[in-house]
Amino acid sequence: MKKYLILIAAVFIQVCLGAIYSWSTFIPALKQHYGFSITQTQTIFSAVSITMTILIVVGGRIQDAIGPRIPAVLGGIILGASYILAGYSNGSYPMLFLLIGILSGLGVGLCYLSPIACAIKWFPSHKSLVTGIAVAGYGGSPILLAQIGEHFLASNVDVLTIFKYFGFAFLIIVTAFSLFLENPKIEEGATSENVKTRMRFVDIIKDTHFWALLAGFFPCVCIGLMIIGNIKTFGLSLNISSFVAGSAISIWGLFNAGGRIGWGIIGGFLTYKKTILISLISTCIVCLCAPIAIQGSITFQIFGILAGFNHGACMVLYAAEVAQHYGAERMGSIYSTLFLSTCVAAVVSPPVAGKIFDTVGSYTPVFIFWGLILLGCIFLFNHFYQTKKAI
Repeated sequence: MKKYLILIAAVFIQVCLGAIYSWSTFIPALKQHYGFSITQTQTIFSAVSITMTILIVVGGRIQDAIGPRIPAVLGGIILGASYILAGYSNGSYPMLFLLIGILSGLGVGLCYLSPIACAIKWFPSHKSLVTGIAVAGYGGSPILLAQIGEHFLASNVDVLTIFKYFGFAFLIIVTAFSLFLENPKIEEGATSENVKTRMRFVDIIKDTHFWALLAGFFPCVCIGLMIIGNIKTFGLSLNISSFVAGSAISIWGLFNAGGRIGWGIIGGFLTYKKTILISLISTCIVCLCAPIAIQGSITFQIFGILAGFNHGACMVLYAAEVAQHYGAERMGSIYSTLFLSTCVAAVVSPPVAGKIFDTVGSYTPVFIFWGLILLGCIFLFNHFYQTKKAI
């Protein structure tokens, strides 16, 4: 019974940690009432992604050393406090950048791996399924949080007041459910997984298969972050109603969560190379067709569905491929190195998209640019991918 409570706790925690995926909900209010530019809102979004990614490495090592509970509780306190204090920022861009952009990212990164790693240890025979369920909570966060945010905004609640509400909720939920986190007891004489084959950083960056994975992972993460960071503004720029544009955030989150499980299932039937190629081609088509195919509310919602589902592939297929190709004992060193590329993606993609929109008033150049980049990366992935397992 305890292991199921821990899995449930992991999902609740991940839903709160994924709050940044609902950021697009608040962009119009920040722009209208506090004079934010799209570039400024995307800089905050990127800062969260960068800080979180860096702190995931730190948080992971802390939970390895002292267990999952303490880093999860500390992360929950920091996350909750960041949003509460943001509610008292008077709409100052530097304060929101510091509090939500940096401090909340610190809290998320510190906490992120603890519930996932803890749940996996309780279900050693179902690692991929448990991981998918947990990260689906993170990816599906906008399904709940974006709708709550839209409800408050429709009720004329100030966006800073909403941040306070969210902050208190995160503080209570994350810290409370973190108290359930506890690693299973290791039987006497049992040993941990073999880590003597861990690859050095120099060896990783010399490996062509790693670059093949990076060629697929990086542009897809850039596209995913660009879309979820701008989807509501993108919809409004196409004269889509505010309600439909806002609901697209939840739709994206729903199918992003489903995609994390769905792509894992597809990968069980096909080889990982074929599955990753299918996801890359699908993402490329959606990206290139978005500016011309979206003609109204229905096609915009279809865009949100496909974009969310495709982004789910990033969070599942590459981790599974690393375990398959290099061995599960090397995942810590190799996948964390691959995941660090999201820092660059967060710096490059959402702010540049916002800057282009501020300059030309359209997202079309952004979609065309990333679609063409991904098209080239598909050929790079196919060329450098190695079927032989690394030794």
